[in-house]
Amino acid sequence: MISFVLLVLAPLLGASLYWGLIASKQYVTTAKFSLQSADSASWTALGVSSRNEKQIQESQAIAKYITSRAVIEIIDKKIGLKKMFSRPEVDYLSRFDPDDPIEKLEKYWKKKVEATVDVMSGIIAVDVRAFTPEDSLLITRNIVELSERLVNELSTRLRQDALSKASYELKRAEERVKAATASLRDARNAEGVLDATSEAQAVNKIVTQLRLNLARAEESLALQSGAAATDSPQVKLLTTRIENLKKQIADYTAQIASKENSNSMAGHAVILSERQVDLALAQQQYALTATAYESARIDVDRQQTYLALFLRPTLAEKSMYPRRWLEWSIIVFPSALGWALLAGVAFLVRDHMAH
Repeated sequence: MISFVLLVLAPLLGASLYWGLIASKQYVTTAKFSLQSADSASWTALGVSSRNEKQIQESQAIAKYITSRAVIEIIDKKIGLKKMFSRPEVDYLSRFDPDDPIEKLEKYWKKKVEATVDVMSGIIAVDVRAFTPEDSLLITRNIVELSERLVNELSTRLRQDALSKASYELKRAEERVKAATASLRDARNAEGVLDATSEAQAVNKIVTQLRLNLARAEESLALQSGAAATDSPQVKLLTTRIENLKKQIADYTAQIASKENSNSMAGHAVILSERQVDLALAQQQYALTATAYESARIDVDRQQTYLALFLRPTLAEKSMYPRRWLEWSIIVFPSALGWALLAGVAFLVRDHMAH
């Protein structure tokens, strides 16, 4: 009888008294939201868009942030968590001691706030328990506000980093363009040629005209036939003109391209073309980096990721905790079962000793 009173009756009376009369009511406020990308797919009929792995990881980070010490400190300073959880009307076992350090408040917070992530949809569900509906609602609204602030900070930080990197690459590309331009200028000064191709074309036109003149002179000389005309002044003049034309053609041709003449237009063209290719590549790279920079600059002004609230927190009308019958049964049934087992063992031992 003594064991029955201690192991069954006392827990039964204590649990009935506490869970029936003493335990304070706790009200639950729920909020559901997700991280939505500006470039994500459109909403489905359930209001859930397709999620990639990065967004799921970010959602899990937000869920951990909600139960972190950083959130606790911010909300405590803003609305006074310790006062809410240590109200005089709250029963002793459920009440938080306001003199306890922040570490114990963090443990207490994790018992009152639950944040979970649906890995299929990426939706974050937050359940907040407090001893008044108003407190539960206020805490939940602050959690949603801080979560949205964190999302904006993460998005802004990433976009600012991208802009900074794009700006650095743009400056490097600009320096390469300047260096390539200076190198082409120095090559032109060293070679004494502004554009080898254009000058070669101009010389080639002169050679073409000289060849036409040579052809006319040779035709005129052919018309002066006969031995008597060989020593005539006109024939000698034509012969001299033809030789001069051939010499001019050879000289101009050597200026365009020649194995013996290292200072030919072809030699200049090789050197200048290398510098021009370097400049063209530098300009192309600059154009690409300028496009990337402009895109990053536009992204800074456009929010890429934002918090989409599916279920807004509302004022609770009925207390959901404590679950009195469940809590009561967790204490009473194991106590009764334990006493029954001990009593059975005691009877077996007594019968065995009697024999």
